Amino acid sequence: MTDYLSFLGSCVAATESSVDTIDRCITNLQPGVSDLPRLTKVLANEHLYLLLPDPLLQEYKTELADSLVPQINTLVERAEEVIERDEKKMKSLEERLAIIRANKDPTDADTQQTKSTNARNPTITAFASSSSASAVAAKHAPTPTFDVKSLNPAHRRKIVMLKGRRERLEKELARLS
Repeated sequence: MTDYLSFLGSCVAATESSVDTIDRCITNLQPGVSDLPRLTKVLANEHLYLLLPDPLLQEYKTELADSLVPQINTLVERAEEVIERDEKKMKSLEERLAIIRANKDPTDADTQQTKSTNARNPTITAFASSSSASAVAAKHAPTPTFDVKSLNPAHRRKIVMLKGRRERLEKELARLS
């Protein structure tokens, strides 16, 4: 019976040593495992990677590029059309601005330029003198008087537009003569 006790004593000593080791491991692991919400979040994240062979990947890229090229080309064409339209609009606005500036502030260079052009072309001079005479007559011609308020809004707008056009034409005529 004593034989067994010596064996049991060594088993008890080995078990106590294991328990001490496990206790030290638990105390070491306790700070890391005490944060259960963080651990569940870490363990819940799962990343899956799918590896594709290079030829298959290149094939997919070319298919995508082929499907996008027509759409990109149409967008580029539309953008070019809009740019052309805006350039034309810009040129016309610049021309209008030049005319307006010339009407507001006629410089000596503009008057000399028109005189030199008129001197080169006698028909323009004749037209300018006859048109300036008609412009003077038109300025002094009696304008019909009527009540603008009695007209409907469409006719009022038309009259305002025609007056503006007449003034612009008179200014242009004065600048050309």
